[in-house]
Amino acid sequence: MRRGLRITLVAACLAVPAAATGQPPARLPADGGTTFSLGQPGVWLPTGGLSTGLERRDGEAVAVTELRGGMYVELLSRVLGLGGLHAEGYGGLLDTRFNGGVRLRAVSPFLRLGIGVDYSGMDKQVRPLVSFTHPVRRGGVRHDGSMMRIDYRGGPERMVTVGVEVPFLRKIPLGTTRPHEDRVVLRDRASPDAPLPVGRGAVAALDSARHAAHRIQALIVPWADHTGGGGRASDSAVVQRLRSIGALARATTVEHEVRRWHAALDVAFSAALHDGTGDAAHVTPEGRRAAVAARAVLLDEVIVPYDRLLGQAKDHDTTRDFALLARGAFLRWLHVQGGLSRQAIPDALGVVGAMLDIVEEVRRTAHAQWNGSRFVWLPLQLALEPEQHDTQQELDALVAHMAGEPVTDGNDISYVINEQFQYQLSRTVHAAREYHVLWTHDFRGKDGRGDPDEMSFRHVLRSYLAAMTARVREYDSTGVFPTYLIILDEWFYRANTARLWMDLLENPLHHRVRLKAGFGAWEDSLAAAQQALRDAVAHSSLLTAQRRHYGEGWLRSLVKVHVNITNVSDPSFTSWRVATAFPVPDTWMRDHRKLVVYDVSERDPYRGESIVTGAGIGEHYANLSWEDRSLLVRGPANLSLKTAARELLLSQGVSPARIPAVLRPLPLAPDYAALVERNRGLPGRDLRALLLQNRTGYADKSLNVTKALLYTLMPAGSVIKIPDSLWNGTFWGSALLGASLRGVRVLVIAPTLANAPARAFGSMIRSRELLWRFVMAEQLFGDVIRREGGLLKVGLYASEIPVSNVPGKILSVRTTLAREPWLRDLFAFPPSVYEGLEELAATLGALPIPVRDGNEFEARERPLLHLKANFIASREAWSVMARRDWVELTREFVPRRMSQLQARGAAVASFGDTTGARIDVGGDVVRSWYEGLPAAQRDRVVFYTLIGSANQNDRSMVSDGEASLLMAGWPSVTATIDLISLIGQSRWIDDPAVLDQLLPRRGALATRIAHWFKFAF
Repeated sequence: MRRGLRITLVAACLAVPAAATGQPPARLPADGGTTFSLGQPGVWLPTGGLSTGLERRDGEAVAVTELRGGMYVELLSRVLGLGGLHAEGYGGLLDTRFNGGVRLRAVSPFLRLGIGVDYSGMDKQVRPLVSFTHPVRRGGVRHDGSMMRIDYRGGPERMVTVGVEVPFLRKIPLGTTRPHEDRVVLRDRASPDAPLPVGRGAVAALDSARHAAHRIQALIVPWADHTGGGGRASDSAVVQRLRSIGALARATTVEHEVRRWHAALDVAFSAALHDGTGDAAHVTPEGRRAAVAARAVLLDEVIVPYDRLLGQAKDHDTTRDFALLARGAFLRWLHVQGGLSRQAIPDALGVVGAMLDIVEEVRRTAHAQWNGSRFVWLPLQLALEPEQHDTQQELDALVAHMAGEPVTDGNDISYVINEQFQYQLSRTVHAAREYHVLWTHDFRGKDGRGDPDEMSFRHVLRSYLAAMTARVREYDSTGVFPTYLIILDEWFYRANTARLWMDLLENPLHHRVRLKAGFGAWEDSLAAAQQALRDAVAHSSLLTAQRRHYGEGWLRSLVKVHVNITNVSDPSFTSWRVATAFPVPDTWMRDHRKLVVYDVSERDPYRGESIVTGAGIGEHYANLSWEDRSLLVRGPANLSLKTAARELLLSQGVSPARIPAVLRPLPLAPDYAALVERNRGLPGRDLRALLLQNRTGYADKSLNVTKALLYTLMPAGSVIKIPDSLWNGTFWGSALLGASLRGVRVLVIAPTLANAPARAFGSMIRSRELLWRFVMAEQLFGDVIRREGGLLKVGLYASEIPVSNVPGKILSVRTTLAREPWLRDLFAFPPSVYEGLEELAATLGALPIPVRDGNEFEARERPLLHLKANFIASREAWSVMARRDWVELTREFVPRRMSQLQARGAAVASFGDTTGARIDVGGDVVRSWYEGLPAAQRDRVVFYTLIGSANQNDRSMVSDGEASLLMAGWPSVTATIDLISLIGQSRWIDDPAVLDQLLPRRGALATRIAHWFKFAF
């Protein structure tokens, strides 16, 4: 009954958007409707403006008024607006006489400056001109991208004008594509009532609570970071800070302080309610009830809403406005449910007010340590006792509460390795019947050599053109043509010349692709595919009839891919909150999300599929040196992807009435919840899941919140393993350091410089600093971490094993486990597993291994770690590693993965169906293990897996759009084997000198720049 009720509630939550929109149903394209898309930004950008000012003529100041129109073209960087040419004509009044002319300026929207010449038609003179523009506020003067413009013209007739510059004729509207605030504005509202006094017994208890709260904050997310220009002085400051953290950890434990905090609150409320005298020093039932209610109010009204802002800058950073609402909620509880006398209510309110003041003190201390508000995290332990967050059900409920979305039941999720993403993407394009959305950061026009990108070419030819042709050929019998959408961020669209393919996909019936010399065969293949599409259209009697009825424009809107370039360059959006003392345009904030979704519908939770991935479309994502992972998802979790695509278009200025019909919300089918319930628990459909997102720029970031929750709440004995390509997020480092002090076993895996797919100097500097802090923490107080049962280990992915050498990876696991005793203790494999690994490695060593040839895309010599994953398990869940089955599971997995690699050519070249495209092994073994556990232990089995686009860096946390799928419940055995292989290919570091060899230090200037712009790396 409880399970069915939960699914019904989830269904109700998912149904809310459909009921709330009030939008009339849109007409589908096959019914004569058209699909709106943002399209691609133009090259020539029209502007208009109006100015007024003064000109000096004949020794007098004369009024000037002008109306102007012009055209701008960017020459250096369209995304950043570094510099281009602006030509304009103007006309207006000089005093009472008409004056007109033309101007040519070199303009830098980034610097807000323009320098050029003015030619006046009245006096036939050419004079120098300097311009300055400013948006006045985010989004422009009128929130339409308009800018204040000041012109100064030199020469004998000097002129100064002030006016407005307005962009117009833009399909992608400016001034609407980003939040109008670059921070969250909090209100410092104090209660209108004077603070209520508390009795002597309560005061003593609250003093103890205050001391405990500050220690909890100091140990849950202990701040430590490199500052300044780096080097030895910065290292010394970090060591001093780490010593202070270690000293506190030696003196106490997190669990002791948490229990002291809760016990002190129980005593404080009991004292306040003890006959109204406030002198009791023991816990009473009434005091305990009031304390429990106060903590619940603290969680719901203060901690959750404040912590949801993690990663966002806050103005007037405070919890006082939340506290005011909390006092009101507690007041209502006292009157309605408290069962207290009216005389006791003021005493209880006095204690809850003091508790809320302590929480504000904790926030203030954290703000000072972090030197800002972005990374302030109020420990959930201030509202939760340890027994309230040690089961999967409790943690799932907290995740849903914090993220504001339900964790859905009944999902079927497969683990997709490396090149198989390209095959799966193509398969979904062909499988779509209603719609298909490719939401990516990278659809490469050119590869690293400057040639047309072959993988993108293959998708255009064999995925999109082939699928469109097939759907047209079926049109007379189906009457349906899918709506294909591509969502692509402008930064990468420009950087990787995606227009080459987008022009064709937007106009597949008529556009002709022109490629560089040597690629004539590609041009011929594309032309032949386009001709096949045109022939299919011509032979369709239904399309021919509808074409006559609805018009040629309708046909062009139907048979195409609707391209949506998002986050277009808009100089009206800048902020001082990115770099140190330097304004930075929002265009550097990128949508890094990588998602695929097709045919997902409110009518059936198992209609359509999605892919959550870290890979893009391009050669280097499919070569034999690229280590990346994706998730193929079927089930109710997918509905949030459809919602996310719709919300993104709305955020880009698309009106609700112009949202594509296929993305409009629909009422849930009457049997939606029943379908989920029937499928829940079936083999392969037993995972709970939730899509988590950080929205681009200054917007909500549920992914941050969920990761922080899990890092800071997982109980002692848990294991957290995080392989990531960009490991430099200061907050994540502090949260995981705090986790190790609570007895969590933390394994961090980052690539060496040679194995890093992205080697920007700032990223590598910040990564080395963070990993150095981990290594030094282990040296300085590793004994304290081990006292609590924790670990803090740094692994550098230093593999020289080709991605295709699966036996070599198995052998590396055996070698690394033999070299690292702590890993043997961690996994606690029985001896038979080690014996089996030896036998398996010997057996597989004779198998042929796919090798790179000279034409292998953009492969590097070493494998590149691009995987972005979090694997989290409680102590009870981790006990599954002690089973003897792991060798047999690996024996089953390896040949299937080898078969995938041997069929790789089909997967990435023709996208043909490959045997074993999905590898799902061992589900029955894990299920049998779980069902065999005692009930009390089973309740404490907690598994979480996160895979997606988000890195462990400040950029992903603060600025970029990111998406990851959270899986709750036992993970894929394939994923577990895969993560074990990464551990085997890593070099585990306990010496800072070794770290410096694999991630070398950089100079002081480069380090200082990395610190100035740390949110950019």
